[in-house]
Amino acid sequence: MSLHHKQCGMALIMLLFVMALASVGFIFSSLEPSTIRLERDKKTEEVLQQAKSALIGWSVSHPEYPGILPFPDRGTDGNYDGSSDCVNTAITPLAYAHLIGKLPYNNQTTPCVGTVAGSGLAMGLKESEGEDLWYAVSRNLIRTTAAVATVINPSIADTPTYPWLVVRDKSGQVISSRVAAVIIAPGLPIGTQNRAGGLAGAGAYLDTVVISGTTYSNADYAVANEDFILGEDMRNVPPSHPTYQQPYQFNDRLIYITIDELMLALEKRVAREVAAVMRNYYLASEVVPGNRYYPYAAELGEPTHLCDEGRLTGALPVVNAASGCTHPNPGFTLPNWFTESSWQDYFYYAVSNDCSYATPGCVTGGITVGAQANVHALLISTGAAIGAQARPSSNISDYLDSIENADGDGVFDAVGTPLSSTYNDRSLIVAP
Repeated sequence: MSLHHKQCGMALIMLLFVMALASVGFIFSSLEPSTIRLERDKKTEEVLQQAKSALIGWSVSHPEYPGILPFPDRGTDGNYDGSSDCVNTAITPLAYAHLIGKLPYNNQTTPCVGTVAGSGLAMGLKESEGEDLWYAVSRNLIRTTAAVATVINPSIADTPTYPWLVVRDKSGQVISSRVAAVIIAPGLPIGTQNRAGGLAGAGAYLDTVVISGTTYSNADYAVANEDFILGEDMRNVPPSHPTYQQPYQFNDRLIYITIDELMLALEKRVAREVAAVMRNYYLASEVVPGNRYYPYAAELGEPTHLCDEGRLTGALPVVNAASGCTHPNPGFTLPNWFTESSWQDYFYYAVSNDCSYATPGCVTGGITVGAQANVHALLISTGAAIGAQARPSSNISDYLDSIENADGDGVFDAVGTPLSSTYNDRSLIVAP
């Protein structure tokens, strides 16, 4: 074959290669407005959901202070290293600027309170553009020193020390004013945002918009009930849009955790913990199984929760289960965080007569829960007071919400009865 023919063949191959590259480029460019964009948005939404679940799990499972949330990683210590940059208010006054930063994922024990209070989520989540997630937390749920308790129980939802965070929709209307934390995917830099150097603040990542003359910014945290906005993506807003002030530059994606979501998960954890303590008490009460018993209850509304001799229903006997009763106390011990946050005020307790000190052994069990008969012992998480309920009280209807639960006949609503605005009883069978 002549040199001329070889050169022509090579030129043809190169031409076909260039044409193939152009075709691939055209295909991907045509996919960008639809398929690729949707896939990126989907990935970001999935990452935000993962972060929300991880943050709730971290809070609820905390071994020392269930319900608290971590400080963000703020970068003010010279880096964004994934560590929770805690504030010890015995040294540094707390500012709301301390409560917004990147979502922490590494461990840091000092100056965080508790052995794992500074631990992160053990996962470095990034949104589809490769950016770390941002995070803002309510002042109600952070702990700054061991000496000052952060009381977290069902009443905090409706009567918090500080107002909850607020999340608004793309029109500026309030979606929720009961927000415990927000998690934000910042997207690529837009407008004048400059993230060079790796230590830029919130304004270089999170966006500000003007809607119908009102400014909303996800980068500001200046008051307890700070606003965060689920704004419209700038790709969907034409320059002539009448509501959004131009130039409209917004690409934050946001997810949030309400205090109600967090408290629902937390109440389940606390109930399981109490049930485990009850079972351990029963097993330790006597060596011989036929002689085992659960402690008597305390009187509803009695402030010390002292065990009341012979009482089969009422409040948890948390102050030493035998101090007000004749039965021995083999070790009814609840965690420090339980009494520190007064969780004993949010449980109703019932024990079957044949599981008591006077009639031990739990031969049959005399409590009925829904369709389940022969229950030995029952816990009901009462939640916060509803409507006209007033606590503390000796009246059972100030704690339990249905006629079935409050009529004192040993028959209770089924586990898993749907919750509503007038019913927040959550039952857990201790045994069997």
